Amino acid sequence: MHPPAPAREPLRVGRLLWGILLLLAAPAFAIWMAVTGLLSALAAASITGEASAAVPPLISAGQTLLSAFAFWAMFVSAGAGLVVLILLGVQSIQAARRPPAASGPSFSSVLWGWGLAVPFATGIGALVGMLFRSTADGIGTDLSLDAGPGTGINYDDSVHGLITGGAWLLVAVVGLALAVILTVRYVRTRRQSKNNASGRSTR
Repeated sequence: MHPPAPAREPLRVGRLLWGILLLLAAPAFAIWMAVTGLLSALAAASITGEASAAVPPLISAGQTLLSAFAFWAMFVSAGAGLVVLILLGVQSIQAARRPPAASGPSFSSVLWGWGLAVPFATGIGALVGMLFRSTADGIGTDLSLDAGPGTGINYDDSVHGLITGGAWLLVAVVGLALAVILTVRYVRTRRQSKNNASGRSTR
């Protein structure tokens, strides 16, 4: 008599569908980041492209932040977001047949932490910039009126750069701290599990 085969875990449809959604979102996110970075780079170049007067420090800071955001979106977040979302999707699909994980951070949670710190922070910054675009335009118009005509400075995009870049950096710092904490806890949990397994095997 052959021993009965172990019962298979029931398929968790929610995890399966979530994994498929993440896989489908990966290329869309990468394209969005590349296009956003390109448009941001063009906007940053136009801020002082025709400046005929001294550039105020606040305007220069906005241009610098928007340029850094554009570079990060095109050359880092697009590729990193593609990889992270694919890995998260594969992890979720594989977990659809597995029993629920034990307590403690999993590899997926570590991926989410680093995803927030690197690619997703850029996406959140872009969304914040889009939501507050009208506010940036209003502030830019007031600054332009205060400076007077003929400066050749694009105040609207500069304020937009301050808002977008500030949100991006804030979320990136929070994500980095969370990613480090989750990574340390994950490594400690894995090391403890290996020690417990080796202890049981030597008995």
